[in-house]
Amino acid sequence: MHRLCFGFLLGFALFASPAQAQDDLGDALETVGQQYADGYTQPVTDALGANLNAGLFRTAEVGGEGILPVIDIYVGVAGMGALTAGLDDSFRLADDRVQTENDRTLRIEYPNTDLPTAFGENESPGRADIIDQETGMKVDEAPLPSSLIDTPIAPLGVPQVGVGTVLGTDAQLRYLPETNISSYGSVSLFGLSVRHSLSQYIPLSPVNVAVQGTWQSLALSGSEESRNPDEIVDASGWALNAQASKDIPVLPITFYGGVQYEQFGVDVNYTFTTNGENSTIAFDQDAANSVRALAGVSVTLAVIQLNVDYALGSANTVSVGAGLAL
Repeated sequence: MHRLCFGFLLGFALFASPAQAQDDLGDALETVGQQYADGYTQPVTDALGANLNAGLFRTAEVGGEGILPVIDIYVGVAGMGALTAGLDDSFRLADDRVQTENDRTLRIEYPNTDLPTAFGENESPGRADIIDQETGMKVDEAPLPSSLIDTPIAPLGVPQVGVGTVLGTDAQLRYLPETNISSYGSVSLFGLSVRHSLSQYIPLSPVNVAVQGTWQSLALSGSEESRNPDEIVDASGWALNAQASKDIPVLPITFYGGVQYEQFGVDVNYTFTTNGENSTIAFDQDAANSVRALAGVSVTLAVIQLNVDYALGSANTVSVGAGLAL
């Protein structure tokens, strides 16, 4: 029912389809069990969560960034990339058991070797044997997927708009309406951040200090031309951070950093299909990142604001931003 692989691909490539991607791998996953799909896609969930919770701020200053007298407005794009070097490129699994819609229990026996995850340059490990649990007879064979994409960095691009301030508080919106991307399907995104200045309570504070809370959701659907055009992934997460920044006198440069606690989860379902029998499989995953520390620099040239930062976590990320501060 759902084409899992290219759905995850959409999540970390909103605006560009990687050349190495194979959009037929979703069909290949229809012949593997839940544990295999879980191990195969976990690094993609880790990268997607690390990316979505990146690029949430460029300075800890709340108010005073723009040129408008009463209200500050920021319109820009954040580009994030999770480094895949620290993510798993293989896993081990002996077998899976699947209960079909006809109440038939099937055992999927995988090769006794390392099985590739979505990230890497690993080839298919061959084929899996599908065994009837009751009779012990082999009823089918299933081809196993190779890695989805070999890339040192998994990219994500997010449009965002910020507005403030009221009583030292501002807000930032991330929004992407349902958007078709080539033959991979469609993606939609919504995120809201609220930030409050702590510096306003500290007279003559040498640095700007603020706290921020964020909630985001992401939905992925198959392409209209596919057999499974419905929603394939429902993902959401939240983040809480404490941030600080320091402006450099005379120069239009701001150094910033912070620590962040975060959570990101993904719900997936797909249909296992073999020898004319189906089984709907659903599972959820949590991204590995729970805490990150980051540092970066922002440069403001008239109304143009550019920034870059690097974050350390279970999955390290680099983030760049460009926008207009009005």
